[in-house]
Formats: sequence, C-alpha cells, structure tokens
Amino acid sequence: MSLTKEVTADKIEIVTGENGPVVQVRTATRIVEDGAVISQSYHRHVINSGDDYSSEPANVRAICNAVFQEEG
Repeated sequence: MSLTKEVTADKIEIVTGENGPVVQVRTATRIVEDGAVISQSYHRHVINSGDDYSSEPANVRAICNAVFQEEG
C-alpha cells in the first residue's frame, strides 16, 4: 500500500476585475493510494497586480508575468 499526497495548481484563470486583470489559481490536493485517488480537495486564491507571486509554481509565475507585464 502506497499513499502519496499530490498538490498541483490545476486551474489558472485570468479574470478582469474593477481594478484590472487578476489571476485566479485553483490548487488541488489529492491523496492517492496505489495509483487511485481516494480523496481530493480544492483551494482557490487570487493574485493581484503588485502581489508577490515568487513562491508560486513556474506555470503560474509565467502567466502572472505575461498578464501583469501587458497591464503596464
């Protein structure tokens, strides 16, 4: 029996808000036993222009760089 925990940013959306675009990130946390997902939960957070997103995964940082660079 092998249990693993996988955390991934599985959905990244660009949404236009009142103050310009924001990046919404959905993080999925999955508990996997012998290749089968036995539990899954989600968390969402928003990244605004000017926020520090340096600790985000590379794919999220790349999207933030593109979105917020075009804004200026």
